[in-house]
Amino acid sequence: MFMNVPVFNAINGVAQVNRTLDEIMILFSNYSPLFFVAALTALYLYGVYRKDKLFRYAAADALAITLMSLFLGFVIGIFYYESRPFVTDHVNLLTPHAPDASFPSDHSLGTMSIALGINNSYKVFGAILIILSLLVGVSRVYVGVHYPMDVLGSYLIVLVVNFTYRRLLCEKIRGLYSKAEEYLLKRIKRI
Repeated sequence: MFMNVPVFNAINGVAQVNRTLDEIMILFSNYSPLFFVAALTALYLYGVYRKDKLFRYAAADALAITLMSLFLGFVIGIFYYESRPFVTDHVNLLTPHAPDASFPSDHSLGTMSIALGINNSYKVFGAILIILSLLVGVSRVYVGVHYPMDVLGSYLIVLVVNFTYRRLLCEKIRGLYSKAEEYLLKRIKRI
């Protein structure tokens, strides 16, 4: 914890030095979650197109891990409040943000959840998304809306959820998904 502010200052201190780098970091910080949702949707639709249940399972796994991680992050945010860096200190704030709880980082939770969920089944695609999620985490610190521990804590939450999901819930969720898919297909065929 004692390194949180110095590491934040080192990363955020680079902001407003290079306009191009600032724009790239703002883009990563604000819009990367949309890319991750699009990647998840594309994986699912590819599974539908190829009639390949494994692609659809991977998308369902990633969605379940993401929803569980975000819910856990929400619950943690209720009981533990950490002010955002720009609330308590003078920072290089590159993007406006509400002065709500800083811990955990929802962007980091969401992007890493999708990345690890996909990585469980498709290593190359997942590895690319993991790297992009790490860049999202750095960008959140760079633009001044999160401390490094907010991001690292988010990644730790996702690792625990992913581990728990794989060990205890994966087969159950896939079974529920299969039943829901079969039910919907029967309903569609009747129309």
